[in-house]
This record gives sequence, structure tokens and C-alpha cells, in this order.
Amino acid sequence: MHQSLLIDEILSHIIQFVAADGQRDPKRLENTSGLARLARTCRCFKECALDTLWRTQHSLSPLIMCLPRGTWEIHSSNILYLTRPPAESEWARFDVYSRRVKSFSYPKQTKMIRLHEDALPLLFSERPPQSLFPSLSSLDFSILSCSSSNFTLIRDFLSPKLRNLAFTLPRKMCPQGICEVLEDIPRKATRLENLAISSFFPVTSFELNISTHGLPDLRRLVVSSSIRISAQSVLNIASLRYVQELALNLHPDLDADVLRDRADNITFPALQRLTLAAYDLPQCTSIVSLISSLQLEDVSVSYDIQARSSVITSFLNAICTSVRSISLRHNMQTNTIADTPFVFYPSTFAPLFACHNLRTIQVYNLGTLNLDDEFIIAAAKAWSKLEDIRLCSLPWSSIIPNISLNALTALAQHCPQLTRVHLSLDAREIPELPMGGLSMAGARFLEVLNIRDSVIGHTELVAQFLRATIPNMKTLYVEAHPELRDKWMEVKAYYDRLSVVPIQNGP
Repeated sequence: MHQSLLIDEILSHIIQFVAADGQRDPKRLENTSGLARLARTCRCFKECALDTLWRTQHSLSPLIMCLPRGTWEIHSSNILYLTRPPAESEWARFDVYSRRVKSFSYPKQTKMIRLHEDALPLLFSERPPQSLFPSLSSLDFSILSCSSSNFTLIRDFLSPKLRNLAFTLPRKMCPQGICEVLEDIPRKATRLENLAISSFFPVTSFELNISTHGLPDLRRLVVSSSIRISAQSVLNIASLRYVQELALNLHPDLDADVLRDRADNITFPALQRLTLAAYDLPQCTSIVSLISSLQLEDVSVSYDIQARSSVITSFLNAICTSVRSISLRHNMQTNTIADTPFVFYPSTFAPLFACHNLRTIQVYNLGTLNLDDEFIIAAAKAWSKLEDIRLCSLPWSSIIPNISLNALTALAQHCPQLTRVHLSLDAREIPELPMGGLSMAGARFLEVLNIRDSVIGHTELVAQFLRATIPNMKTLYVEAHPELRDKWMEVKAYYDRLSVVPIQNGP
């Protein structure tokens, strides 16, 4: 055997190449048979190959099947049962592999033999999880069980070694059981960096009592939109010094005034990405106003109650100018159709002109966006790094937009990284192109155009204009009645037949 294979780093690289061979899903190890053969080939390869093979598991079944055959059996529908707790002498083979497991994570192995819910408490009745999985640093408990009866077993997995934790609140679970788990997380998993809590159904508001020193290393906290979180919990989270990513659901009873009155001077000091699902937009404004971080890059907000122009402007004024991506969505309710849509003019969105690093702006269903060319041209100049712009009124808004095809010219000229445009236009008039045609070096990435229900006049002239301004368009989406849609499909068909050479004005 070559001496280089005795160097751990070289051997590890070889094993990783074998593991990645033919891999289509980066989250799942697919070449397990290759690694197993490598582990049996040579004693030198064995330990490293087995470490890679068992490092990440998507089910507990393979480990259970390492126990003696008399401790488990497979019933109909491919369900694995543990018939009795293993005796002390029967753990040897299980321990050889379980000590290598560092992560239980998604995606679930749906085609694998499924472990019955009763197996977990039986397995851990003799030995606690921490002794079985001494190297475990990442746990998605829903991989192991979604049963209410097993939920509190999460507490036995919590340790300072745990860096990533995700779990799902079961359908039938007493609040006390939830509180016990939540209280144990900062006490036991003191080095946790990522925490994700989801739920099968909406649950009552709960406290997430994390002090400033409780989880000092927490970087990411994601709480499912179906889970309500209290105002005090928001303040607790705001005091954490290193949280970079946060996703929360704000229920109707959340008192925004409490957040402003009780907040400390330094809140959310390291936040970079924020996702909020709220009852109304002022709740979101109150949280965004707390952010002291100058590194905020991504803000995504959805809310249920229609917000007026002044409320939208207040929210946008509260956003840090360092933001790179903003998504603002009104969730349409059953009564939305009956309500008269609020009308929003360019002044509503003027605060965003200060965000010169903006890459993505997505605005959905706020009401009727009565924007114009002047606004789009100013936006294109302010957001020179823009990659994706989507400005969408409510589907039944009746105002014909004041945005002409000139807006596309401005976006193509001033936003060289632009890849997608989604807005309604008035395409009945064809603007003149600059003498000598357009310099479309900046439009080479713009491939997707969604013109929604844009009105149109002469289809061939529109196609010629689009070919000159957006020479690389691959997809044209239309959200309109059949007659209007057919006219835009004519535009796309004619566009595809045209030469890429820009059109010249004059004879």
C-alpha cells in the first residue's frame, strides 16, 4: 500500500470522492454501497469509510437492525418493531456504528423500513440517547418521531455538544410538555447555534424564555408560522447578541407597544435575515424598529390586514439602508375582494431609494400600485445592483398603470445584473429608441418578463421593441384574460423569430 494512504487528510479526500460519486441530492448520501465496499477492502480504509457512511442518518431503522435479530422484527407495511430492550451484551455492534452518527436530518428516507413509534422509549429505557450517540451535534427530532408520547424524549438528547436542533410540535400535546422542553433547551443545549420549531397545527401563544446568556452562540431561530410567540419572547430573542437569522409568527394579540416600551438600547445587534408573518404591518414595524444591526440584508414580511400608504411608508422608513432583499406581501383574506383596494403612489415607496444595495424587491397584493415611469427610472438609477423586481397590485385592480415600455429601457440600461421583471405596463405606445440603438450590455442577464395583465396595441412593434431592449428574453408570463393573453403570446412568437440585432431608428 502506498505510504500516502497513511496520511489521514489524503485518505479523507479519497473517501469523500467515493461518497460524492453519482450524488444528486447534496443533503443525502447516495453511494452507501460504495463506501461499505471500501470499508471492507482494507483495514486502513475502514474507520474513515465507516465514519462517512454513518455520519448523517435520515432514519433510526438501520441502527436498530444492527441489534441482534431477536430484539426486532418487521411486520406488514414495512414497519420495524423493537420486541424487547436489548440486553447489555447485545449493544456491541450497535455501538460500533452509533458512536459515528453526528446528525439525524432531513430528507426522510421514505422508502426505508419505518420504525414504529413505540420503539423509541423501549430503546432508551436501558441507555439514554447521549450514551448511544456521543458524537451527535445535529438533531431533527421529527426524523425519529412525531408522536405526542415521544415528544419529551427530546430533553434526553439535549447536551452542550448539540449545535443544531429542529423539532415539530405534535397534534396532541399538553402545554406543560411543550414548556418543559422549551425550558430545558437553554439549560442543557448551551452551545446551540441553530434552532427550528415547527407545528402541525396552530397552537396557543407560548413563552420562549431565553436570557441574554442562555444561548450565547445562537445564530439562527426559525419558529413556524403556525406557532404564536409572545411579546416577551420577542424581547428575549432581541437581546441575543449573535442571532443572524430570525423567522417568527406574530399573532393578533401581540402588543407592539410592549416591544417599544420594554426594549433595551441594543437589540438584534447581529441580525442579517428577518422573516415575519404578522396580523398587521404595524407589528412588523415595531420589530424592525428594534433592529440595531447594520448588517441587515434580507427582510421578508407578510401580513393579513390591508395597510394604508402611511403605514407602508412607516415600515419602509424603519428598514436599514443596508438591506439587499425585501419582500412585502399582503395575505388576501375572504373579505379582501369586498374591500376597496388602497391606492399606492410613488411617494409610498420613496424611502427605498436610500437602499443602494438592493438586489431584490418583491411587493404583492398591497392594493393598487399607481406607479409611473418617473418612479421606475428613479428606482433603476438608485438600485443599480438590482437583480429581481416584482411590483404586483391586487389581481382585480382596475387602474391602467402609468408605467410604459420606457420603464423597461431604464431598467435594462441602469441595472446590469437584472434577471427578472414582474410588473404591469401600458404597452399601447412604442417609445423611440436612442439613436444608434441601445447599449444592451446590461440587459444580457434579463431572461424572465412577467407583464401580468398589461394592455397592448400593435403586437409586432412591441415584439421589436422587446427584442431591442431585452435581447435574451427566454420566458414571457401573462396573467390576463384569454384574449389579452393571446395577443402577448403573438408578441413572444414574433420576438422569437426576430434577429438579435438591435433595431435602428430612422431610414
